[in-house]
Amino acid sequence: MRILSALISLGLSVISFSIFAQKDTTDQGFSIQTPVAIKILEAKHEFSDNNMRGALTLFREALEADPKNASATYGIAECYYNLKRYSLALEYLDKAVALNASVNSATDFFYGQIYHRVADLDKAILYYQKFLDEAKGRSYDRELATMFVEQCRYAKEMMKTPVPVQITNMGEAINTRFEDYTPCITADGSMLVFTSRRSDTKGGAIDKNGDYKFFEDIYYSTYNKTTGEWSDSDQLPGEVNTDTYDAVLSVFPDGSGIYVYKNSGTSAGDIFVSKKSTGENKWYAAEKMPRPINTSYFESSISMTEDGKTVYFISERPEGLGQTDIYVSNKTSKGWSNPQNLGNIVNTEWDEKFVYIHPNGKTLYFASNGHKCLGSYDIFKTELVNGQWSVPVNLGYPINTVNEESTFSLTSDNTKMFISAEYEDSYGERDIYLIDVSNYDLISKGYDVSNFGSVKCVVTDSKNQAVKGVRVSVFDPNTNNLLNQGKTDKLGNYSVSLMGGMSYKFVIQDGDNHETREVMVDPVKTGESQITIEIKI
Repeated sequence: MRILSALISLGLSVISFSIFAQKDTTDQGFSIQTPVAIKILEAKHEFSDNNMRGALTLFREALEADPKNASATYGIAECYYNLKRYSLALEYLDKAVALNASVNSATDFFYGQIYHRVADLDKAILYYQKFLDEAKGRSYDRELATMFVEQCRYAKEMMKTPVPVQITNMGEAINTRFEDYTPCITADGSMLVFTSRRSDTKGGAIDKNGDYKFFEDIYYSTYNKTTGEWSDSDQLPGEVNTDTYDAVLSVFPDGSGIYVYKNSGTSAGDIFVSKKSTGENKWYAAEKMPRPINTSYFESSISMTEDGKTVYFISERPEGLGQTDIYVSNKTSKGWSNPQNLGNIVNTEWDEKFVYIHPNGKTLYFASNGHKCLGSYDIFKTELVNGQWSVPVNLGYPINTVNEESTFSLTSDNTKMFISAEYEDSYGERDIYLIDVSNYDLISKGYDVSNFGSVKCVVTDSKNQAVKGVRVSVFDPNTNNLLNQGKTDKLGNYSVSLMGGMSYKFVIQDGDNHETREVMVDPVKTGESQITIEIKI
C-alpha cells in the first residue's frame, strides 16, 4: 500500500534502499551492549523508518561519543543523501572510507549515486562500473547500477546541447525551505495553485508514520499585472485542506475546480475533486471521484482535456506494465468509461507518475524514470498521431537534470512553464520555477501543425505474402540510441510515430536477414503525415 503522496505520487529521487541496506562491514571492536553501538542501532531503525533527521541526530550523538566510528560516519552520509544535501553526503562518505575502507559493501554504488546527483558524471560512471565489476549475484542492484550508468552517459550527451529556455526561481513569495511542488497555473495566468509541506499547514502536524515531514496542504498566489509580481502565498481558502495529505494535482480548464490527491493514512491514495464557490475564492471540501477512476490501489496525478470529456491519470492497478502507469478514461452518459492503459510506447516497467494533457487534446506530457533519463524522473512529450502515441521525447537539459523533475503546468499561450525541480539555487528540497519556453519550438509551437509523423513498415516475402513477427528497431542515427522496438503484426505491418524534422534508422531483422533504411520524418498535419516503407525478405 502506498501511503505518502509526497514521496511516491509527487516525487522523491530514485534511491536504492536495497543498496543502502547492504552489509555494514565495520569492525568497531565493541560489544553490542555499548552505548555507541546501541545509539547506532537506534539510528538505523529511524533511518529505515524514513525519519532522516531523527536518524541524523542519533548518528551524530554516536560520532560525538566515538569520533572515529566509521559506521556512524557512513550513516550520517546516508542521511544527508536522503535529505538531498549531496555535498555533505560526499564529505562524510569520504571520512567514513578514510576511517575504514570496508565500512560498507555498497560504498562504490553510494559514491556513484552522490556523484550522479551533483552531475560529476565521469566519476559517477567510474564508481557505478566499479560496483558492477565487483557485484555478483545481486541482480536487482546490478540492474539499477547498469541503468544509472546509461543515465549518466545520456546526461553527458544532453548537457552538450542545452535547449533554449530561461529558468528563474519564483522567490520567497512562493518557495520556502520546505518542499513546494505541483504548480498549476489557471488559464488566464492570474493564479498559481501548488502544494507545500511547510510548517503552517493545517493542524501543523508531522507524519510520524511516514517520513517525519509536515503533512501537505494546498497554497495559492496571485499575479499582479501592474507590478509584475506574485503575492505572498497562502493556504487555499475554504474547506479543501485537512489535517492530513492534501495535494493539488491539476486545475480544471475553466478554473472552476481542482483535482486533489488525498490520503488519510488508511488508504493507498485517491483522486478527489474540489469545486470553487460561485463569485468568491472559497473552495468546497474535496469529494472522492467514483470508480472506475479510483480503485483500492494507488491513484494520483490527473489532467482533463479542455472539453471536459477525457481524463488522463496515474494508477498502480495490477493490470499495468510497471509500478504506476498512465490511463485514459472518457466521460459517458453513465459516468467515466473503463480506463485504458496507454500501452508500452508511453508506459514502462518502471514508474510514470505525472501527467498533463495539453488543451489541444493530443499532446501529452508526463514524468517517468523508465524512459531515457538524465537521472531520477524526467519530463517527456508524446503526441497522438494517426490514433497512435508517438515515441516520447525527453524535454532536454536544463529543463531536465540529473535530479528529479516531475510536476509542471503550461500557460495557455505555451510560452511559460511552471515547474517543481531540484535546481542548484533552490531554497529547500524542491522549489517552483518559472521557465520561459517561448523560444523552444518543442513546447511553444506545433499544436496546430503536428510536430510528429508516422512511419509504417510493410514486410512481405518473395510471394508478396505478409510476414508476421519480424523485428523492427528504430534508432537515432546521430547517437545510435535505440528509440523503439517491436514486431510486425499478422498483416506484416509495424507502425511508429516519431518526432518530425529528423531522420531515423530502421533496422528490419528476420533471423539472419536484415535490412537498414534511413527515413526522414517530415510531418504536415496530424492524421496526414504517414510514411510507408516496403521491405522484402
